[in-house]
Amino acid sequence: MQGSTRIGILIPEFPGQTHIFFWREIEALRSCGADVKIISTRKPGSENFHEFHNQVGDTFYLTTLPVLRILLFFVCNISWLLRSLSYCFKLHGGLRTKLRTTLFIPFSANLIMYCRKHHINHMHVHSSADAAHIVSLAGLSNEFTYSICVHGNLNQYGDNHAAKFRKASFIVTVTNPLSREVSSVLPDIPSSRIPVIPMGVDIEKFRPRTHKNQSSPNFVITSVSRLAHVKGHSFALQALAKLPNSIRFRYNIVGDGDMREALEREAKDLGIADKVEFFGFKKEGEVYEILQQTDIFMLTSFGYGEAAPVAIMEAMACGVTPICSIIGGTTDMITDRHDGTLVKQKDVNHITEALMYLLSDRDRLQEISMNARKTAETKFCHRRSAYKLFEHIQSVHTI
Repeated sequence: MQGSTRIGILIPEFPGQTHIFFWREIEALRSCGADVKIISTRKPGSENFHEFHNQVGDTFYLTTLPVLRILLFFVCNISWLLRSLSYCFKLHGGLRTKLRTTLFIPFSANLIMYCRKHHINHMHVHSSADAAHIVSLAGLSNEFTYSICVHGNLNQYGDNHAAKFRKASFIVTVTNPLSREVSSVLPDIPSSRIPVIPMGVDIEKFRPRTHKNQSSPNFVITSVSRLAHVKGHSFALQALAKLPNSIRFRYNIVGDGDMREALEREAKDLGIADKVEFFGFKKEGEVYEILQQTDIFMLTSFGYGEAAPVAIMEAMACGVTPICSIIGGTTDMITDRHDGTLVKQKDVNHITEALMYLLSDRDRLQEISMNARKTAETKFCHRRSAYKLFEHIQSVHTI
């Protein structure tokens, strides 16, 4: 590759509550020798003080527009502006869709100017929604190559995906089902342009605790996610309420969101409020400490919002047995009753059965937890994933 590898990573509303895995990727890419610049659309609506918070102060936000410079850019780059307008008006959908996309053109111009200033030769965008349009429009300048990472089912991220993907050097997907979904949008694209690369977890930092207190009468069950309806905490609470009194447990709910008050009320109504603790948002190190005391990790999401949940990877790396909905690519991640258990979406009885299967036999739970760690070591190392991404970026620029 000529010169140094200068990569721009575009992450919408960075740093958000669940964005620690993006930071891991950035650090790992830098350890590969890449010069990585962080770009975002706008600042998140609420502050989330991750351990890396003080290291992302140089994030460039596209919505901070230098209006006069943008206007001058349009005047000096008429051909690019015309290509961008053509891109917008060739999109499928009504006039409203086309006009809405033209509103991204100033942000794309801002991105081009930033890439010129910092000599960025490849953009990688962690979104297949509006941010992908912004990068695709900027890519019409032919001043850098770009790639897109798909993190979930395409129907959750708008439409006109063919337009976003067509000029991309490659499209990363985090699971095999998503790779097949991208192929269905662009059936002529070779599989080599749709690599499957999970985000990964730091398996050196997230490790099993050296000694588990097998004599403790209480099982510790934990969920880590945004407190949103689609995360399915309600089904977990209902399943836990159905456990026999002989099984003693504590349920840790880590994360924050609009559903907190409703979930607190539900725990009280189910008669298990004294067994449930709401921790709110926690930093990576604090999550690790909680996982160190955890026996079972629960993620009972439903719908289309999950792909390859990093929280599951973190739990498995810590040797914590997951109970996880069959959703997105979780069947790629977990082999049922070998390194975790898979449950049907919204099925309280099935979740209860999975809990009983694990909680009724400590030796079985221990064996599955050991298998979970082995799977994490094999599949979910974030450095290995970042290196694969780096190799793909390098291959685009290799002469």
